[in-house]
Amino acid sequence: MDLTLREAATLLGRSPRTLRGQLARGDVPGRKKGGRWLIPSDTLPLTEPQRRALQAKADEVRELVEDALPSRTARRRKEGLRSVVDLEAFRVGRPVLRALQAADRPALVPAAAELERCLVILAEGCHLFHREPKLAALNEARSHLGRAIGHLALAAEDPTAEPEATWLSTLEREALPALSGLVRWAERLPQGRA
Repeated sequence: MDLTLREAATLLGRSPRTLRGQLARGDVPGRKKGGRWLIPSDTLPLTEPQRRALQAKADEVRELVEDALPSRTARRRKEGLRSVVDLEAFRVGRPVLRALQAADRPALVPAAAELERCLVILAEGCHLFHREPKLAALNEARSHLGRAIGHLALAAEDPTAEPEATWLSTLEREALPALSGLVRWAERLPQGRA
């Protein structure tokens, strides 16, 4: 997790001006982005009590966010805080998959197969624990979704006619951006546990 200059200075008990000088000299690792210093929290020369306090604060924030956004499938707030059915990409992709399967048209079978593969891999990625495998699964799900869209567009006699136009629109305008948002979110997760 990257900290701003002010956040890092507060944690270290130093003034922002002092820390800025240490960053410029290379005494403390950091990088500039958009003219602002960003300091990786895991590289700060913190004492063990400072590290515990930082971890406790991060845990507190995570718990507050999870309590504010409980799973739609949870019966109680602490039960099942995350579920694949809470993901927008899954929520909008599943009915399209059911419609493709119900259409019973051989030309739609490849699109349905790719969309089903996308949703299964999305579920897997949702439940993976470490960042890199989670990110890889989400990217793979996005690739399968792209293939499903391509197969659907090719299978339609007229992609602007119903019901194909609605299916394509739902996948391209709702599921794909939602899945891309999950990929961007996973890219920002800290290394290790996600």
